[in-house]
Amino acid sequence: MLKVVGASWLQTRISTYILVAVALLGIGAIILGEFGHVEQDGTYSATVSWNRKGGYRIDFWGQGNDLTAVPLHAARAYYKTGIFEHGWSYIEIETSSKYPDTVQAYAAGLLEGSLTWQLIHHHWYNTVRAACEEKFAECRKLSQYLRENTIMIRQRVELLSSTDPFWHMIRLFYMQLDGLEAGWKFAVRRSRVSVSLDSDDFLWLALASDMPGFQRLYNISNLPLSSMIYLKSLPRDKSEPLIAIGHNTATSYAKMLKLLKKYTFGYHMLPATKTAAPTPSRSIVMSSYPGALSSGDEFYSMHGQDRKFVVTGTSLLATNYGKWSFLYPADHVMLSARLMAAHRLATSGQSWFECISHQNGGASAFQWVIYEPSSSVMLLVEQLPSLTVAMNYTEEFKVAGYLSYTGISNFPDVNDIVRPVGKDINDDWNDHFARLQKNISSYEQFRNTMRGCSQDDCATETQNSKLDPLQELVYRGDLEIEPVPYGIVDSKILTVDSDGHEAFETIAGPTTQRSRPPFKWSEKFPNISHMGHPDCFAFESVTHRWVWV
Repeated sequence: MLKVVGASWLQTRISTYILVAVALLGIGAIILGEFGHVEQDGTYSATVSWNRKGGYRIDFWGQGNDLTAVPLHAARAYYKTGIFEHGWSYIEIETSSKYPDTVQAYAAGLLEGSLTWQLIHHHWYNTVRAACEEKFAECRKLSQYLRENTIMIRQRVELLSSTDPFWHMIRLFYMQLDGLEAGWKFAVRRSRVSVSLDSDDFLWLALASDMPGFQRLYNISNLPLSSMIYLKSLPRDKSEPLIAIGHNTATSYAKMLKLLKKYTFGYHMLPATKTAAPTPSRSIVMSSYPGALSSGDEFYSMHGQDRKFVVTGTSLLATNYGKWSFLYPADHVMLSARLMAAHRLATSGQSWFECISHQNGGASAFQWVIYEPSSSVMLLVEQLPSLTVAMNYTEEFKVAGYLSYTGISNFPDVNDIVRPVGKDINDDWNDHFARLQKNISSYEQFRNTMRGCSQDDCATETQNSKLDPLQELVYRGDLEIEPVPYGIVDSKILTVDSDGHEAFETIAGPTTQRSRPPFKWSEKFPNISHMGHPDCFAFESVTHRWVWV
């Protein structure tokens, strides 16, 4: 017990209590300073420091910070969840080019894993765990394949990454994955909760662009829908047209924990940072998912010092898997890693095509649109594990003023492989949509179309109909006579002009246009896992403002 000279026993005891109380208040102030006050803004920020002797250190800055003043060090990030307010969460991560690329990648992963750890666990619980509970043997086989592929790719990375920019980017993808796993586990220990994920789980989540194809191939799941891409030239007075790029994501309703991400990384073409040039693209904005290191939706916007381009994609609809749905070869580079490499390395649509074709394989069939605002060049790319083809559609877009893609191949060679029947249906749909879009001349009309109504019929009640192209755009499986938990779960709209000025609007959840009721888990699928979701998806559009340039 603390003793005060010249004081009575009672005075000494009171003084001791006061000192203990002050100490407890000090500890409480430290805890509140680290975790933020409840009444603050809900935006959590953190930084990673690194040196060769001490390694990595994460500092959490809590809430309510001036984000422009958050120190950069090796990396910094902020995270805010608005899933119950507007259906989206956000994370922005910036790394410093002064540090080795591998340090930047690992630090970025540490920040994402530690800040979004709870969201990652919820998304894993709703998707990977839920699917593999019923398909345990199939998931075990797929996990083994993914592990073997990862080992082979990491071995090749060690041999080639010092001299080849493509393999350098692949190495950084897996370094970021390592950091993501380490950051998640650190945050779980720090939070003292009893949850766990293993390395296979993080691999499943990270490879968001690959997993639908693999899960179909291994008979784990077979999502029946393809997403929608719609590009439209909108006239403006005394100015170049505004190009609107819309994308609706079709997937399982269990995947509606959406995370909008901005990665601004100071990567270089090769590991030697003092002599190597920076990558052409510094920033990537994408709609994505917790734990994913690519979009998964396949909606990306890339920015560099003097360039900008947009990539959006959808899976090719296929009725015939026999000619292509087998594994090409086991040592191919996963699509998710190739995508992020192509986004960072490409200087044009053509170079993006060449990069995405490199080390092609896997189990996915995709249709991609690449748009370069400065030159108005538009490229259509279609890709199978054994084949990648491209065509310049710039002139077609200029003449028609719009393009739309729903996963039906535009290349006869590809269509004969994946979908040898069904072209008449596609032609009918295209004819209907061509007539519909002629009256679209404003951004508001474009947005209404992406959500399932034209300028004249937003209040008209309607049911799902395969004959109506608008309903194909916004299909809701929960409104079928026999409801299914699949459909269009969001809309993203990017507008961009030739000077590079852009705006990005997102809308979460199945559409409620044309008198459709909001989707509610409690009414439709209460027994399907949806941990962390709001019960009701009735959200307005939102435009997030990024902080760091």
